[in-house]
Amino acid sequence: MSVTTLAAVPKRNSVKTRRGTRLRRLGRRVWRLLISPIRMFLSVRRSMTGASATLLVIGIVTLNIIWGYPWVGMFSACVSLLLIGWAINRIMRPNLGFQFTLPRSAPAGQPVSVSLHGRNDGRLPAIAVTVEFYEPRPRRRRKSLPGAHSPTVLSPPQWVDLIESGARFNLTSAIQYERRGVQELPDIRVTSSFPFHLFRSTRKRPSQVEIAITPRLLTGDEDAVARGMLDALGGWSHKLLSGDALDYTGSREYQTGMPVRRWDFTSWARLGRPIVREFQSPSIQLVSLIVDTSREAPVSGGVDPLLERLLSLAATAVTSLTQRLVRVQLFLTSEASQDISATTSAVTPSDSESMLIRLAEASGVTAEIAEARIERALDRIGRSPTMLFTTRSNIQLPHGRSSGITLLRVDPPPVGGRETVGDRETVGGRRRISPRPAVSSKSSL
Repeated sequence: MSVTTLAAVPKRNSVKTRRGTRLRRLGRRVWRLLISPIRMFLSVRRSMTGASATLLVIGIVTLNIIWGYPWVGMFSACVSLLLIGWAINRIMRPNLGFQFTLPRSAPAGQPVSVSLHGRNDGRLPAIAVTVEFYEPRPRRRRKSLPGAHSPTVLSPPQWVDLIESGARFNLTSAIQYERRGVQELPDIRVTSSFPFHLFRSTRKRPSQVEIAITPRLLTGDEDAVARGMLDALGGWSHKLLSGDALDYTGSREYQTGMPVRRWDFTSWARLGRPIVREFQSPSIQLVSLIVDTSREAPVSGGVDPLLERLLSLAATAVTSLTQRLVRVQLFLTSEASQDISATTSAVTPSDSESMLIRLAEASGVTAEIAEARIERALDRIGRSPTMLFTTRSNIQLPHGRSSGITLLRVDPPPVGGRETVGDRETVGGRRRISPRPAVSSKSSL
């Protein structure tokens, strides 16, 4: 009997569930039927242009209500143009598909060129079409969230007169991102104003494509503290490379952006293409960089300016060392797995892109996790020259592992014109003294 009772309860529940589902579906259909006139009115209102509004005003005037003799011919013509134009505009709505060609990464604050490869997937041709990246705007003015941001579309909407069914076309647009991270491309908005620009039909296509926005490089023009940190970084790299004789490793064809030490004019004249000679330092084969993304005081939501400053300095170090043909090994405390084969760069600057992408994906962690991962990274590094970037003042290195490690602490920019220089303080800037960032060299390199 217990078995019969257990089998009957789910059956009653299933009947009630089906009845509830049917009632909900019926309610939705009735609601859609009731609001369909309002939706139709709003759709026509949103799709109207200046030409259709002018035609509507002329149609109202032709009613000639004041004198009581309507101009039937002109009124019929206006109404016919509006109805036929709206129907043709809806029937000829373009159905376009897009693919994108863009770089893997781009620095923050610099324009990114994106190529759009479109195709007309509809059966009818697309006429009088504009294609653009769409930046949605909030309906109400409200204070933006700390982490909310959108890219800036630099290119205007692009006009295409005619796209046959199945035809392909190519467009180019420029977008600029201001913040670091893995960002999505804006959605695409396709607008058609056929016929006679009376109405607009709009379709939005999600891009579903991501690009890594790397940290912007730190420059000495920002503030005196940034100049001090760059001086410390330049002094460390110069100390590593000073006095090292360079060995000739071979020649290769010149590529744009490649640093040139010496041209190979003989090979250039023989091959008819610019050839450069490559050299390599025999003593410094590998340099390790550890980026500590933890903070002493946690930051509640939004963007952490000091963390962004830390990653900008790390990106500057990676770019500078790879341009000097030094192999770089990068460790991030925000990454759970530390794979040396995936963190080592070759001796060309273009190979630093994967490291910059990892800096773009970096995030903050707790101090306990950071110290454990720093210790794990030091076990894999060995005796190679190492620089540790951190924002903490009380960082503790493992006992007996400080040999060959240079600690560079990143400080925030000065506030109110007061700059800390060692233990002294200068006000106003009469004495032009570069501030010393908190740099402690644990051992001489």
